[in-house]
Amino acid sequence: MKTKSNQKLAIILLIMALFFQSCEEKKKVKPPKQIIDYEYANTLEEEYKKTRSVAIREYLQIDDAREFWFDLKGLKQYIKFVEQEAKELGYENLGIRIYNGAYPKDDRYPDPGYSTVFLVPTGNKTHSKASFLPITTAVGDDNITNIPAYNYGHAGRPPKDVD
Repeated sequence: MKTKSNQKLAIILLIMALFFQSCEEKKKVKPPKQIIDYEYANTLEEEYKKTRSVAIREYLQIDDAREFWFDLKGLKQYIKFVEQEAKELGYENLGIRIYNGAYPKDDRYPDPGYSTVFLVPTGNKTHSKASFLPITTAVGDDNITNIPAYNYGHAGRPPKDVD
């Protein structure tokens, strides 16, 4: 009899613990150290427009894209995919490298002749040293070429200013 009441009490306590845990306020996310304010972002964009955008416009005779939009849902999915695949391949210290690119002037591409950016996963491949103790060493900050790159955001044409 006492065992049944102990089981009931344990179940009630477990349910209450789960209930109160779900009611807890989620921890607030701290901003990363790399964030910049809009004033600084605007300074960077204005410098790009004065020095690079002008040269591209004069040389290519187009008002090329200089900003690209990716939806957060797609980016989060890509990051989870990269983490999953990189783990299977033995990579750690993961990152994303962003490359500037341009589509060839060919109708097979979505924006022939215009700029794009694409994301390439990076990481450190770990190797175990010959020893009875598994010690791993990081080898470089390499592109992980076994995982597909991420592209096809929306290029701003006409470009949208930061401010």
